[in-house]
Amino acid sequence: MKKLLTGALALMLSASLAACSTSDGSGAQPSTTGPAVTSSSTETPGTDTAAPGDTVSSAAVPTTAAPADQSTPEAAMTSWLAAMVSGDGNTVCQLMSTNGKPIPSIPGAAAACGKKITPMLDQLKELGAAFKGLKITGATVKGDTASFESVTTEPALAADVVRSFKAVRVGGKWYITQS
Repeated sequence: MKKLLTGALALMLSASLAACSTSDGSGAQPSTTGPAVTSSSTETPGTDTAAPGDTVSSAAVPTTAAPADQSTPEAAMTSWLAAMVSGDGNTVCQLMSTNGKPIPSIPGAAAACGKKITPMLDQLKELGAAFKGLKITGATVKGDTASFESVTTEPALAADVVRSFKAVRVGGKWYITQS
């Protein structure tokens, strides 16, 4: 059952990310009918200190609705996954990057992304309980890229989900992208 759940979640996350990646301004026509989405994240001074090859400590799913944390790859992945399973498409899109650009920096892309994936995320809401208390530890950072292939997670099934993604640092903030 856990393998089926993990596989289904990984497939849904990949599909959601792919849907938003088509809103990257590379020929796709993003919707401009909705309001522009802006990130409510704030950058914490002094958090941009990981050296290439470092592993960064850990991040946990926030228990209250707080701004997404993009200070470390683990924090960005935790915020992204928490937004996914809570059905918050706008936050999911704010935490993503495509072709080396944060989706919020591409005119119209964040709004189009949120509109595309929010209906898909409704199917993930019932999985939220399986990720309660999510902690991710040990992303491998090389320059401005991080991988989750060797992470340790609580619950353990989350490791299978996050391993197929990467994080990229742009402007001091970490964004989730496909491998």
